[in-house]
Amino acid sequence: MKNKKIFFYEAKIKELIDKGFSINEASIKTRQGWVIVIGRGLESVIEILIEDFCKNNQLKITNDKILKSTKLTQELESVKKAIIIDFGEYFLLPDGDIIIYRIINNAPKVIAILSIKNSFRERCTETPYWKIKLAQSDSTKHIKVFMVTPDNDNEISFNMKAKKSRIVMEYELDGIYLAKKSFDMSRKIKSIDKLIDDLKSLI
Repeated sequence: MKNKKIFFYEAKIKELIDKGFSINEASIKTRQGWVIVIGRGLESVIEILIEDFCKNNQLKITNDKILKSTKLTQELESVKKAIIIDFGEYFLLPDGDIIIYRIINNAPKVIAILSIKNSFRERCTETPYWKIKLAQSDSTKHIKVFMVTPDNDNEISFNMKAKKSRIVMEYELDGIYLAKKSFDMSRKIKSIDKLIDDLKSLI
């Protein structure tokens, strides 16, 4: 991974400088690009992890990026409507890196939304916020919201001197699954290999 990061940084910075960006601008944009690359990689790993389980249980997967499209199938349009949050004048989609749903009586029922983050950096309230908003409506309060993370910065991994991130997420979310070997487990904070077991309990 370290070699991939170096290669990405060198290639991307050169590409941006060639396009006329300053070295500082190129460095900032490259850092942002690396976060996206790594984030998408983890999403792909989780999708592979749950793929067979979903197929065997007639579950389907989508994500908020797909649902933001203006050209959706009727099924995906229905999924979008099933999770949209009413702000009165506005309607917003909650963040959802992986949205798991099933079709019941020709209508989609969303059972879980997975938020996937490598680190938090003062963003520990984002996913809990969407969980709270979903819980406020009778039509979405059944949806479980899970976090999957390697917690690279140890924001939520350990109980000792518990940080705000761990306190908030453990209290508000339905489950947090860590892709790492060493951490303090709890009723809600578990190893990533427990994700399938908890998804099973929802169907």
